[in-house]
Order: sequence, then structure tokens, then C-alpha cells
Amino acid sequence: MNNLLEQATISSPASSLKQPRRHKLFFLLIWMMSLLAFVAGLLLLMSDVFLRFLPHASLSAAPLLLIGAAYLGFQALTRPKLLDFCKALIVSCAFLLWGIDQLLVPGWFATTLGDLVITLYVLDLGWMVIDRLKQKPSHL
Repeated sequence: MNNLLEQATISSPASSLKQPRRHKLFFLLIWMMSLLAFVAGLLLLMSDVFLRFLPHASLSAAPLLLIGAAYLGFQALTRPKLLDFCKALIVSCAFLLWGIDQLLVPGWFATTLGDLVITLYVLDLGWMVIDRLKQKPSHL
């Protein structure tokens, strides 16, 4: 029985070469998205002062969408425990939805989406506070 299990998990040399390469490409993609999010954030700040001709909605959405996607990809790469993944999913979704909200025309849907984003951030931060309070620090 053990031999059957071992044979089932052994992969061919070709597939074992593809797996690390895919892993490295995914790692580089996450790295680049994070770096682009930082650059997009700097461009957003610079556009307020120097580059007023650039479309503000796109500039404000870009860092949010990029870092939200990068953080979600990072979770897939690091494979956290289920509860930690759920917390990270809340934050990733909040950033992605906030980025989408930046691109929407003001109205009921944009307002509702913005309220959802606020609720996700409150849920995430509240969850973090409650988790820390459960640890019962000695100074409280």
C-alpha cells in the first residue's frame, strides 16, 4: 500500500522542472505587482501636485487594484492556515473593491460598494483587535 502511495506522488522529471519555474514566475509577478502598486501610489501623489492632466480615477484605482491582487496572490503563494487566509481575503477584497469603486460613476452603486469596502475594513480591524484582546496582555 505504501508503495502505491509513493508511486502516486512521484512526478516525472519534466513536471518537477515546471513546478519550481511556475512558482518563480508567480513570485516575480507578485513582486512586480507590489512594486507597480508603490509606483502607482507615488504617481497618484505626484499627479495631485504636478501632473494634473492625468486621469485621477485611474491613478487612484491602480495602486489599490495592484496591491489587492498582489496580496491575494501572496496568500496563494504562502498558503496560510484557513483562518489567516480568510482574514487576508477580507483585506484583499476590500482593496480590490475600493479600486473598482474609484472607477465608478458616482451614484447608488458606487456608494453601496464604498460602504461594503468600509464594512470589510471594519470587520478586518475589529477581528484583529478582538484576537489581540483574547490574548489577555499583562498590561490590561
